[in-house]
Amino acid sequence: MQIKGVLFTLPFLSAVLASPAPAPVPAPVPASVPIGYGQQLQNGDQANHWVVWIEGQSACPKSITLSKLTESPCNIDFSFNGGTYHLADCGSDNEPRSVVQNGGGSKSCSRDNRKITCHNSIHDIVKHGKCT
Repeated sequence: MQIKGVLFTLPFLSAVLASPAPAPVPAPVPASVPIGYGQQLQNGDQANHWVVWIEGQSACPKSITLSKLTESPCNIDFSFNGGTYHLADCGSDNEPRSVVQNGGGSKSCSRDNRKITCHNSIHDIVKHGKCT
């Protein structure tokens, strides 16, 4: 009786083991986040730099420094919440017109000038705008 069970099971196991592995599922693109951008004095060189942060969250101390204010902040990759972004469509004033999520589309930017007060020896941020 046991031999019949083995003989019955053997072809089934062979078929299962011979099946190709399922194709890997590509990782989903992380949901995009709104981006705030502006300028902040950096202690390292005492110059103003472009900074970005997640709009709606505290910009201090969670901002990411991109480049000196006199240089374009566009096309410099930065990451938030597992997504990689870059500012785009900078004009002659270096102000970005959009933000692009690598593999996930883009959002337009709008001006939103105001001062963001930071604490604990972190320089204040002059907000220029947001991309939502």
